Amino acid sequence: MNLRYLQYLRLVIEHGSFAAAARAGGVSQPAISHGMRQLQRQFDTPLFVASGRRLLPTEAALQAALESTDLAERIEALGMASATPAHRDTLRVGVTPSAALVCGPALHFGWCDGHPRRRLDMSSADEGRMLAKLQGGELDLVISPLPRGYPAAGLACQPLYQLTPLAYACRAHPLAKAQSLEELQGASWAIVGPSVSGPVDVLHEAFAVRRMRASRVVASCPDYASLLHLMADSDLLGVLPHPALLESAAKGQVVPLRLREALPRYEMHLFTPTRSRRLLGPVIASLRQRAHTPPMRDAVQTEYAHPVTVTG
Repeated sequence: MNLRYLQYLRLVIEHGSFAAAARAGGVSQPAISHGMRQLQRQFDTPLFVASGRRLLPTEAALQAALESTDLAERIEALGMASATPAHRDTLRVGVTPSAALVCGPALHFGWCDGHPRRRLDMSSADEGRMLAKLQGGELDLVISPLPRGYPAAGLACQPLYQLTPLAYACRAHPLAKAQSLEELQGASWAIVGPSVSGPVDVLHEAFAVRRMRASRVVASCPDYASLLHLMADSDLLGVLPHPALLESAAKGQVVPLRLREALPRYEMHLFTPTRSRRLLGPVIASLRQRAHTPPMRDAVQTEYAHPVTVTG
């Protein structure tokens, strides 16, 4: 018996007609009709009975659809297990550069603690590519902002923690004591990127929402460590989404700008395949616990900031 025909049967029962089943399955209506004829040959009783202009599934069709659903799920599970034996002990995580630093300890504890054979493998790319890899089975979970309009089909998504980005400069920078975005319009900036599918360019958004001239980005860095070292030895300004990132810079060389206006806030989300959340339970619990304790929770807050919130 062809398993594809059983899939067609489930689509016909679910959607009520051959035409609707064909649209849902992305195949032609003749393909559905052929599949039902071939499947009917395996049964002694009819699979459908006419009711006016509709075909109603019989008890035999309903039972076959139910049992084939269970069979399909078991075959899918076997396929996943056989396709990725090398990753059984490796947790493959897609993270933004800031999330790698902020969430790395919680990921390691949740996955590796008490399991000496396990390994944590973190990699970074723009948010859109990481989520595509997660949907394709190349990653086990992703920590990133939620790209605007992204159809996270088959993924569970939950807010993890909120980021309040701040602008930074070298302590000796002429603009280190700037108090408004207006003073920074002519400044040159360095960024970590590019982030092709991210939710917002916080620099562009901060200036655009106040109808100010866009900032000038003159350098793009692969990570925050290189960004901070560049800022410490140049006249470039930069944005850090989390104060924990300052630990990789020489203490005191780079300082936050005390601006009246705030850069847009945005949320970091945890994305996981719906089917694997039970396996990842300890990792998710570790991340959620850390999300409610410093330093993940406590992005630098200032009493003079009036933030704009961006959630994707």
